Amino acid sequence: MKQVLWKVYCSFSRKERHGIVLLLMLTIICAGMPVLWEYYVPVEIIKQDSTLLAEVSAFRRALYETTSPVDTTSSSDKPVKRFYFDPNTLEATGWRELGVNERTARTIQRYIAKGGRFRSKEDLLRIYGLPPVLGRELMPYVIIATSGHKWDTGAHRQRQSASGTVFQPGKRHLELDINIADSTQWEALPGIGPVLAARIVKFRNRLGGFYEIGQVRETFGLPDSTFNKIQPYLRLYKVSLKKLDINQTDEKSLAQHPYIRYKLARLIILYRSNHGPFSQPKDLLGIPLVDDSIYRKIEHYIKTENSPL
Repeated sequence: MKQVLWKVYCSFSRKERHGIVLLLMLTIICAGMPVLWEYYVPVEIIKQDSTLLAEVSAFRRALYETTSPVDTTSSSDKPVKRFYFDPNTLEATGWRELGVNERTARTIQRYIAKGGRFRSKEDLLRIYGLPPVLGRELMPYVIIATSGHKWDTGAHRQRQSASGTVFQPGKRHLELDINIADSTQWEALPGIGPVLAARIVKFRNRLGGFYEIGQVRETFGLPDSTFNKIQPYLRLYKVSLKKLDINQTDEKSLAQHPYIRYKLARLIILYRSNHGPFSQPKDLLGIPLVDDSIYRKIEHYIKTENSPL
């Protein structure tokens, strides 16, 4: 009797067997579809995004390159330096001091001699023979001179890190105008990557411009240690601020300003509705939320119809 029950539970009809086979085939197809899709339909990258292309190239090289050309004449005992440099003007001896082998240094010099040029720090990752790890390590020290940069020549002292590594700035130091520099120029500063550079520019645009250098410190995610490092390079040559008319601007536009935000914007609109238009910016002090410290921050970015720009 037990044997009969076992056969009943473990046997399948013809339709059931066909269904099981079909289900297994569908499972195999679903499991293999992502692999086949990636193989036959490669991911397309927007050609204009040079930063993304450089990162993808570096990632692929790190995955598939098991070895890289090595200069057998180089000495591992020679100390490696880290200093700020322009790859378009750095001589072969400078590349050697950075830890680049002699063969790769000659390749770079030939590239420059033939009219080649590094246009961004990510171009460093495209150098044949330069290990991707070394390229990424050198990227924070790359400073490429452009028309928006001002350079200051003079003697500069070496700085010693806690780990004992010597950082030797180059013969040039970058000076950057905080109100006109774009994200690429911000990236040239030590400790500033693409994310922080984009945040600084976005914060400046939302403010309507900087009126003092210390405002850069307020950028979200910018550590005080990094700000202290870049502060000697920051300059403020011209102040031209975008101002909001507190009698004409709506609540949503006021709230988008980093120094006003939603709560104060709502109170400004409410005060304006109850008391009429503001006769002067100082009338904001009549709002309970606005004290002297808050007003000193926002007074540079507000105006009334009858107040001077």
